[in-house]
Amino acid sequence: MEGSSSQGGSSSSNTIPEIHDSVFSYKTVSHENFFNNSILLKLEEDGFTTPDEKAEELIKRLAYIKYLYALKLLFENLQNEFSPQILRDTLVALADPTPFDFYAKQSVTRLELHLRTWVTVLERICFSPIVLSKELRDKVYNSLSKFAEIHRKTTQVIEIGLDNNFRSNSNQFSQQNNNQDDQIIINERNYNVDFLLIHLRDTLQCLRDDETWFQEIGRRSKEVLKVALNIAPIAGVALPSDNYSILSMLAQIRQSLSFKYHVASYYVDWRIMLIIQHNLFIWSVGTEMIINKKFCELALMEHFWSFLEREWIDVTNKPILNSQAKFDEVLNKVTKALKNTGSFLNDLTGNEPIALPHTLWFGILDLAQHLIQKSTRTATYGLCYYLAIESLNKAPSSFIQFKAVEILLHLHNIDSKMFSMIDDDFDQYIKKLNENKSSEEKFQNLLLFIKGKYLEDLKILSENIGKEKEGKGKGKSLSQNSYLKREQTSNSNVIDIIADEMTCPISSEPEDQL
Repeated sequence: MEGSSSQGGSSSSNTIPEIHDSVFSYKTVSHENFFNNSILLKLEEDGFTTPDEKAEELIKRLAYIKYLYALKLLFENLQNEFSPQILRDTLVALADPTPFDFYAKQSVTRLELHLRTWVTVLERICFSPIVLSKELRDKVYNSLSKFAEIHRKTTQVIEIGLDNNFRSNSNQFSQQNNNQDDQIIINERNYNVDFLLIHLRDTLQCLRDDETWFQEIGRRSKEVLKVALNIAPIAGVALPSDNYSILSMLAQIRQSLSFKYHVASYYVDWRIMLIIQHNLFIWSVGTEMIINKKFCELALMEHFWSFLEREWIDVTNKPILNSQAKFDEVLNKVTKALKNTGSFLNDLTGNEPIALPHTLWFGILDLAQHLIQKSTRTATYGLCYYLAIESLNKAPSSFIQFKAVEILLHLHNIDSKMFSMIDDDFDQYIKKLNENKSSEEKFQNLLLFIKGKYLEDLKILSENIGKEKEGKGKGKSLSQNSYLKREQTSNSNVIDIIADEMTCPISSEPEDQL
């Protein structure tokens, strides 16, 4: 049985306002109603009862955030099954950039949500018995350049300011040279979009029907994971030894892989992690229920830590933000490469696809944030807090800074009392920046930008849930002109909460090993 969890001592009647990517929702102690979105329920009432029927209706209104979010929820629910035709139609609909022909405050949130929904649908295709034709892959792949340009212009508009843009010449984008564009893009940038575009590019490249490693890695990862978790012995798969580790499992999986085309260096491990996550989620829901949700989350956290500890080796004992200059240089190259995306044949006959430094690190943090959104367990929140604060303190560039800060703000919104020390964490980090002669001002600007994005998300989402729910919840709103409201809680208290939830009340021993 799963252990019960309490969130900062709240009762089951309390609600907590939080963000699920781009939609303001209310989180109760039970997450059983996570997928009971009002749009999806309305479709049920109107006679659209199957996942296919709901998806078919939702893709007609992708320009509206609430319908886009409902579509994302629909495909995230792994208990929903979709026909190959609906998978194809949804993929094509999301690859259409036509609705993004204007810019507003909501554009940053809307673009990220659109790409996240696109990624969710593409992942369902990866785990479904469907093969995309070359023509379809080319069509979807080539649309990435248009979304990369939308990202550039959206970033530029937000940086300049909407009021200034309205007063400026409509051809201002084409009048600025590339150096000016690059500088503007770096100042206030939603790095989630960069990461999602890279993921889409590399996944589409690996879905070629003449590439075999993609299918092989899925099969082998699932087999080794079952053995590692003692779920079932698999013929031909060696049992783990006493000194077995997740990293040794990864090495075992890679040994038999062969690549016909160039693959981005981060992507093999990233794909393995996605396969692990997918299988753990499948095994913890539905009719299989091989493992419970608590074990699923603990196993995921163990994998997150193992992947990131290897990433951290490269930055140990190095000055803070020591890779910022290199990151800025590669970011400009990636941006130009995405804008100039050609056909599959042209891109795959060249060199290894260029990716941002520490893309895997960013991706693991993104998965941790997704787990936070699905979880009700305070131990999971606490472990993700340490994952984020450790990443922030080791961050080699603003890329990792961005994601770590986003997770920390999200955790504070879930439980402002339990995570009240995050404000002090930011103060200590700024002090560390000053000691290392790094730019405090740049981090302050980054923090301000992320908070602004967060607040805009909340504003948009609160409009989507109805007036009757306004003002509810115990989460504190964030101010643009301050950090977080101070209620002193020490890190040791978080450790105690994690330990308490992971301890058996009868034996007083840890219930699961991380």
